[in-house]
Amino acid sequence: MKWRSPVLWAVLWALGILVLTLMPAGDVPAWPWAERVQLDKWVHAFLFGVQGVLLAAAFLQMRPGSHRIGLLVMATVLAIAYGGAVEVLQSLMGDGRQGDVLDLLADAAGALLGLLWMVRRK
Repeated sequence: MKWRSPVLWAVLWALGILVLTLMPAGDVPAWPWAERVQLDKWVHAFLFGVQGVLLAAAFLQMRPGSHRIGLLVMATVLAIAYGGAVEVLQSLMGDGRQGDVLDLLADAAGALLGLLWMVRRK
């Protein structure tokens, strides 16, 4: 697999998300100001927005003749489902982590923004 492959980058990004979101809560820095600005939600939106874009690029490369919007929607749905899976894993892990519906909503918002960016991009 080539380093420029969107598939490779989508997989690597997904693994990065997994590492970051499943690390023990005690290993995550606690900044008082971060909670006030809901930094956690912004980070979730960014991570899953990029995941959606990378998945869309991978799908478009793998199926170049397919219906573009359908592939973009499929990538978005997959990014949101991955966010849901991460939240379920967090709730099952213990270790100070817990699943959060608001995190999943931030994941979905990011993935939808990624979809919008890809739709507007030619």
